[in-house]
Amino acid sequence: MFRRMLAVMALTAAALTTPASAHADTTYRGEGDDVVRIHATKKPGLIRFTHNGASNFIVHTVDPRGRTAEYLVNEIGPYKGTVLYNDYGAKGTSGLEIKADGSWTATFLPLSKARCWCSATIRGAGDQVLKLSPTRGLRTVRAAHSGESNFIVHAHTRVGSYGDLLFNKIGRYKGKALLPVGTRLVTVHADGAWTLTRN
Repeated sequence: MFRRMLAVMALTAAALTTPASAHADTTYRGEGDDVVRIHATKKPGLIRFTHNGASNFIVHTVDPRGRTAEYLVNEIGPYKGTVLYNDYGAKGTSGLEIKADGSWTATFLPLSKARCWCSATIRGAGDQVLKLSPTRGLRTVRAAHSGESNFIVHAHTRVGSYGDLLFNKIGRYKGKALLPVGTRLVTVHADGAWTLTRN
């Protein structure tokens, strides 16, 4: 029985410390400020975060040289969202630096698990990464946002490419923008509910 308990404890520890892969789900859990180490990777992927604190929740990637790199999340209070990491210009990721006052989770996911923007209109809240079939010809996107803070939307024509900025507004917003030819990935940074409609 004791050996069996030790084996279970060892498996649990391994599950929490196994380096993240762009092809396998890996979840890290913690509370307060922390640094998470992973195997260095340059492959773009997704991270789904949750935070149940009342104050700042700030996350940076850490590059293989041990320097803070991409700014992934900067919110106050409870948070739930999915972000893209190893975006254009990134030198790779070997860890996460997390500033938090509550408990948090960070789940690494492959790009294939991005939410599908399958129909003309998609609705969501907070940060999300959307995948769609590459666009062709003249296409536009109409956006609405009901939050109070930043609403930033980028369109990516290839994985790891620098995204075209579609919207960068603060607070409530309604507007329309050109959707670049070949768009296959869209990142949304928002603090409120939003709607995107392709035309």
